[in-house]
Amino acid sequence: MGTEALATPVPREQRELMQAMLTRLPEFSDRLAQLLSNEDAFYHQVDSTSPEELRQVCQANLQRALTALVEGRGLSLDAARKTGLAQARQGIPLPSVLRAFRIGGIFVYERLLELAGPGFINPARTVEINAGVWRTIDLYSDALARAYNEVAAELSHEKLALLDGLLEGRFSSQAGLENAARELDLPAAGTYVAVVTEAVQPGEQSGVEALLRARRWKSVWRPGAEVGLVAIDRVEDIRRLRDVLTTLPLTVGMSRPFNGFLEAPDAVHRARIARRSLATGAAGVAVFGDSPVTTLVASAPAMSRDVVRSVLTGILVLPRAERQVLLDTLVAWFAGHGSAKEAADRLFVHPNTVRYRLRRVQELTKRDLSDPVDVGELYVALEAVRLADDAV
Repeated sequence: MGTEALATPVPREQRELMQAMLTRLPEFSDRLAQLLSNEDAFYHQVDSTSPEELRQVCQANLQRALTALVEGRGLSLDAARKTGLAQARQGIPLPSVLRAFRIGGIFVYERLLELAGPGFINPARTVEINAGVWRTIDLYSDALARAYNEVAAELSHEKLALLDGLLEGRFSSQAGLENAARELDLPAAGTYVAVVTEAVQPGEQSGVEALLRARRWKSVWRPGAEVGLVAIDRVEDIRRLRDVLTTLPLTVGMSRPFNGFLEAPDAVHRARIARRSLATGAAGVAVFGDSPVTTLVASAPAMSRDVVRSVLTGILVLPRAERQVLLDTLVAWFAGHGSAKEAADRLFVHPNTVRYRLRRVQELTKRDLSDPVDVGELYVALEAVRLADDAV
């Protein structure tokens, strides 16, 4: 693994160009960080939450590589392996790492040509620099991929069993809980939040973990599933955690903060309910209990369907277009706090049109919009329709 990516010394002219890049390192680091943010979704999320850290990483990598080449030491593949091991353990997705390395290599190549100017460029020199850059990219990419495979093998069946034990409440002693926390690199005592996302593609979940690590949050995720535990320092961090997760194109449910792993199974159950309180396919983050009525509907989907059939049958038997108009009007009326004028403004129709539709709703449902009990039943039924994509 100690083989150098560049076996022959870099020509003097190229070393001078690399030295010129080193003198402008902060500028080039900023440009590379911005390029990574523009070209890769994961690094864009990191840039949105921890921009300075991304720039520091770019600067460190550029400085290490350029200094080694200027000094004639070449680039050790051991460094690539160590980088890969560290990034894999942080949960950074391998496709993003490989893409970043390609982008970085091309960036250095283009900056060297930019610094060289027209007088330096000739076919032989261009081919020489181009070949060196791509050979380095290929060798480093291979070393990174092998490092990721090593880390994947590190997560033993024993650790998976410990995590499953925490999530499913199998531990009966404090000693067992503390041992599981230690093996999973989690605080044995502290505040946690359970997080449940929609099903994700392989590698995406590790991207969630890496994004949280960029904000200094420790978390552990069940490989192949969508369940995680996130350690937070203060209850106030729940808002910050929610803001970070909102940047992801995922449907996410969160539990309330809890103390002690004995509460983890209940917290995971509540996080699942919170996720179900978001409409199917709608990206966003819901916290258990934020909307009590919606939480109740999401916690009992079968009963909610019964409520829909009981309350809205008269509307649901209508042709789809007519049915949707009445449901949309009722939703706008609730959003407008029971005001026909506000509902009309939301729907871009005349208030009398809203009043006519509401009278039609009352006729079909046998519910009176001036009766608080009937209004409550209609709201519950509407929430059930919103959460059940096959309800209408």
